[in-house]
Amino acid sequence: MENKTAIIAVAVIAIVAIAGVAAFFVMNNGGGNHDYDNIESKLMVRGNANNDYTIDKEDLSIIQDIIDGKRVKTDFPMADANNDGSVNDKDIALVKDIIDRKEGITVYVVCNDLEGKDTTVEVDYPLRNVVTYGTNMQLPCLFANGGKYMAGYFVSSYEIAEKSISASAVDLKGSTRTISDASWANFTALDASLAAKGGVGALLVDHSGIAQITEQRKADLDAAGIPMIDYSSADATDELTTVLTLGFLFGGESEKIGLNYAKTGWDVKEKIQSTLAKSDIAKKTYICGTMYIYICGASSSFNTSATTAGGLAYASVNPDFAAKYTKNSTKMASTEALSNYTDAQIFINNRSMDWGLDEDETKDMIIDTWDHDNSGVSSREYFKDFEDKLVYVNNLLPGGVKLAYMAHAMYGELFTREWADSVLKDYLKMGTDPFTGIEFDEVLAYITFDDYKKVAN
Repeated sequence: MENKTAIIAVAVIAIVAIAGVAAFFVMNNGGGNHDYDNIESKLMVRGNANNDYTIDKEDLSIIQDIIDGKRVKTDFPMADANNDGSVNDKDIALVKDIIDRKEGITVYVVCNDLEGKDTTVEVDYPLRNVVTYGTNMQLPCLFANGGKYMAGYFVSSYEIAEKSISASAVDLKGSTRTISDASWANFTALDASLAAKGGVGALLVDHSGIAQITEQRKADLDAAGIPMIDYSSADATDELTTVLTLGFLFGGESEKIGLNYAKTGWDVKEKIQSTLAKSDIAKKTYICGTMYIYICGASSSFNTSATTAGGLAYASVNPDFAAKYTKNSTKMASTEALSNYTDAQIFINNRSMDWGLDEDETKDMIIDTWDHDNSGVSSREYFKDFEDKLVYVNNLLPGGVKLAYMAHAMYGELFTREWADSVLKDYLKMGTDPFTGIEFDEVLAYITFDDYKKVAN
């Protein structure tokens, strides 16, 4: 990638441009070259021609076959390793460098653009000095053991889960839902301070918060040559891809962790799908929620995760519900909001809960989750018709773990609690930094009404 210009200089560049003598580097976001849409690949790095977990000699063979006319380029969009619109010897050379994990090369990462469509961004390998925005992107970065490579973050909310963030990383003073102008100014200042090291290596963003990256801010990034890596990481499957891809980009130990992390999660997904395919059990209808009393719309990543876990979105069978809850999340207007929808078979509420809890802290967390004060009204009042079919799933956990507990919630006769617990235990012993020193009984992963009754009485 070309040498980057710090964002702090953008204002000066703009002034010079008015005089008609300036030009600055704008990152190639695929331009008119790409001939793909919604690429389905595990590792989202170009050169991964067969769309699996890594880039290796198998990809090299596919690329050579395309050059030799034995395969068709359009069947392997990721074979265009350098994103120039053709597959040729230049792609062979780049993939060989990637296989050798050659430092200092430019790799081409497929992710979302501002509108959620596929785009390609240029990233220096290995990726360093990243800045994260949004818990749903920050945790995947940390799960890939990328905390040591973080130069900054807009917000950190969880003492233990996010403890592996580098001690030198700069708190940019943002919030969980907004990037203020002052926070963005802190970001530009950080990029300037890292000029000798090439500036910020990438801005990592979860797509649920993409509204904070305005067109002007995206123009700032492009002018400074800072790639924005944007994934919909709140979705459990996309989160696996995010960890795998970031681990690959960080390289070394992170690549190994990311590979193991993603494979474990995909094994869970495949087990759920294959078990349900062999069963004659009808699909369970579900409603998803978040932030205690917010209902998730059909397009919410929480809903797509539950669908992956085998459920049938209630919005797909109740047009009235679908018409009422169209946004990613809508606050319940009253405690009677769900009274007309009690035929839904399960309510999965996504609750972000830190770990490292002792016994008393666990009890307090369970009680607070169910009795949470929503402007003077307990959450139990909102769910009085759902208590026996309401479960809370810890949204901070790895995607594979969330899928396991969701599958158990809907199909307990097929997926036992012990099995879901075993998936969590597999991740705890994996070596991913957020779980360092954490024991199974220190993680509150899943809460039922029975759990609440045991500790509240």
